[in-house]
Amino acid sequence: MARKMDFDKLKAKTLFPSNRLSKADYILGGILLLFCFFAFFQQDIFATGWTSLNYLFGSPLEFYENCKKIQGQGLSPAANYPPAIFLIFAAWLFPFKLLGVIKSPLFFSNYLVYWLKLLTSLVYLMTGFVFYQVTQLFQKDHEWGKFATWIWLTSPLAIFSQFIFSQYDIFYVFLTLLGFLFFLKKKPYSASIIFSLAVTFKYFPFFVFVPLLLFLEKRIIKLLICGLIFLIPMVLIQLLYIHSHAYIEGVLQFGALGRVFSSALELGPQKVYYIFILFIILAGISYYLDVTKNYKKIAAYFFLFSSIYPFLFILWHPQWLLFITPALALTTVLSPKNKISKFLLFDLFGMIFFIAYVVLTFPDNVDLTMFQSKLLHIPLTVPFFENIGNLFKILGGFSVNIFLSFFWGYLVLHLILKYKYLLYDFSVELRFNSYAKVRQRFYIGILIFIIPAAITLIKSTLNSNNYILNQSREKVFGELTRNRVFEQSFKAIGSNLKQVDLFLATFARKNHSIIHLELLTEDHKQLYITKRLAILIQDNNWERFKFPAIKLKKGNTYLLRLTSPNSVSGNAITWWASAKKIYKNGFAVVDGKPQDLDFTFRLKFKNI
Repeated sequence: MARKMDFDKLKAKTLFPSNRLSKADYILGGILLLFCFFAFFQQDIFATGWTSLNYLFGSPLEFYENCKKIQGQGLSPAANYPPAIFLIFAAWLFPFKLLGVIKSPLFFSNYLVYWLKLLTSLVYLMTGFVFYQVTQLFQKDHEWGKFATWIWLTSPLAIFSQFIFSQYDIFYVFLTLLGFLFFLKKKPYSASIIFSLAVTFKYFPFFVFVPLLLFLEKRIIKLLICGLIFLIPMVLIQLLYIHSHAYIEGVLQFGALGRVFSSALELGPQKVYYIFILFIILAGISYYLDVTKNYKKIAAYFFLFSSIYPFLFILWHPQWLLFITPALALTTVLSPKNKISKFLLFDLFGMIFFIAYVVLTFPDNVDLTMFQSKLLHIPLTVPFFENIGNLFKILGGFSVNIFLSFFWGYLVLHLILKYKYLLYDFSVELRFNSYAKVRQRFYIGILIFIIPAAITLIKSTLNSNNYILNQSREKVFGELTRNRVFEQSFKAIGSNLKQVDLFLATFARKNHSIIHLELLTEDHKQLYITKRLAILIQDNNWERFKFPAIKLKKGNTYLLRLTSPNSVSGNAITWWASAKKIYKNGFAVVDGKPQDLDFTFRLKFKNI
């Protein structure tokens, strides 16, 4: 018996040793990553790959106009970023044009997304190599550098962004980390060139470049030269595309740019923007400091702070958080050895808060819609009838803000706890590196998304015959004020209506009115009414109403009526609708007038 127990212990240690990653880790971890690689992606990468074809089939200088004409169908700009990512994707897709697989910019296969994901995954690995080079500037120790690099490669936020949400933010993350490497080597001109390329993807690297430059270079002439180098690519882009109305509309007037102004201190009619307050303070401090002995660890803290603080004051998208992961991982391994496991544990809690927030904020987007069942030839009912966010709606409409607050606290915790270790501790500890916590963080981090997704998929599949719905949302009929009535007719498929989901919008504000939802017979006899405070309703999201056991007659027509008797303009919600008929057995009615379209709804029945 004792020998058997010893054998079991030896076997466990062999499979998952604490001093290194094993073959079992590579096999199991590789299987999980391959599953995520093929099973998930969000459609933005498809759209970006498709629009990049206009570099292969049209004039490069007319790229944005062609995107609007073809992908935007002449109605809206289809390309919202500077040209760097489109040029890279076009070059990567060029072999398929030579082979005749891609014949025009009018069509793009979903399967080509995997080719794009292969490119971003290779850049992900290249970023890991650069990360290792950064660690060796702090301490030339191969094993410690490997340990640190694995901490970044297995970061839950990074894995989600790269392999599940699957966008292309890794390009500017790679360049930002490479620029940081050259700053540590005290090569400001090379760093400026690299950062100048990074901002041609997205603008977050700017917030890192300025404080690092001012911290590591004090000579005015060199600062001016570095600034000019940094501006060259963006100036060239402006010169090449400023003639394009689609470029101006899609890139320079892109709505996401306005998010930097979303958080401010109001001083009467004026505002002070938090993000710019911190930017100028950080720039001033970084230039003021003259440090020689511990400059690398202080630079790492500037890297951490300048990576994180923009996301404290803007409404961010999930994939953008990949940007903060190199600084988080680097500063974790630069902390005292006995604190590293605690920071890795914090990362798991941060991942829970992150996933809860994004699935609540982006329903039908960061959701089961990312699961590519059709491409994998898995016979599932699509569209899906359940949202992952429903598992996290613990406190109704307040849930999303609670989880955002928790995630905000997780980020600030890193800034507070790492300040002392990086600014005042000059040592780098190289004692035994335990992979046990790294391993746990990797597997659990992936499962934090996979398990809720699997539960929701099972629920959606099992209940697929119990729903009628229209999930299309393309227009609204204005505010639901006191004199207005929104109605949707439907035919009952069961004898009990169990649940009503309506896709509502708050116009990105807090509304202090009361919403009435009524269930009516075809001749407008009220069967049930429920009321809800508008302040509890989340913007652009599904609002769920549970119904008691109300007996309906299967096959009969009924009405949902949405009103708000005390709402006025500026203090009212609305109900999304499709632009055309989707649901065959009913129609929308707006202020008593039937419409040839439907409101956005999901109805769940029982006793089918």
